[in-house]
Amino acid sequence: MTYFKFLSIVLGSWMVLGGAWAAFSLESLRRLIVELYPEVRPRWIPVVGAAVLALVLWTWVEFVKFVNTENFVVTLVVSLGLAKVVPLVFFYKKSREFLMALVAEPLAFRVVVLSSAAVGFALLMMGIFF
Repeated sequence: MTYFKFLSIVLGSWMVLGGAWAAFSLESLRRLIVELYPEVRPRWIPVVGAAVLALVLWTWVEFVKFVNTENFVVTLVVSLGLAKVVPLVFFYKKSREFLMALVAEPLAFRVVVLSSAAVGFALLMMGIFF
């Protein structure tokens, strides 16, 4: 199993499970998010930011070694993780405000999580069949 196939299956499964969680238990997911992001930035956020940066950099290194279309799709999805982590690391208060506003609006929150699950399903299928 290649790095990209493994990454595609793991990330796709994680995203699909998050979507299923949102579909069946939106309130518990909302409570978890409120607990994870308190008023003061938790110490684990910069650590997670560094881990995501390392994962993105390693994924790009692997992509340059083994260039093809499927690998590019996985690399692009992994790179989009930086778009979520960078604001949390550097602009925590504004990111938290946005996230709490999103969580407070059930329809918008469900749409965001279920669209993430749809991308995860595509990643999962790509990892299984390609």
